[in-house]
Amino acid sequence: MIRGTTPTLKFKVNNESVDFTAADNVYVTFSQGRTQLTKMGGELTILPQEVDVVLSQEESLMFNTSTRVDIQINWIYNNGKRASTQIVSVDFGRQLIDKVLS
Repeated sequence: MIRGTTPTLKFKVNNESVDFTAADNVYVTFSQGRTQLTKMGGELTILPQEVDVVLSQEESLMFNTSTRVDIQINWIYNNGKRASTQIVSVDFGRQLIDKVLS
């Protein structure tokens, strides 16, 4: 991913027992050092085995290029049970125009 862009990230799980559409709440968290961003609710597109999330320019500029960004999905069911994916890590690439464009 390149900082400052508006990527759509698609997270797919290969586990038939997971159904994100059956969850009451789904959260996608991005973390790098002290910087953390959690997207949820209407900010996500939820499919049975896929969660899609779009980052804004401002959001992708929150993360620097020096360290990988960790990403994890958590979800909770109406019976209080909570589940999560393993953490995945991605690099954010440099941006020559390092600001929000309009």
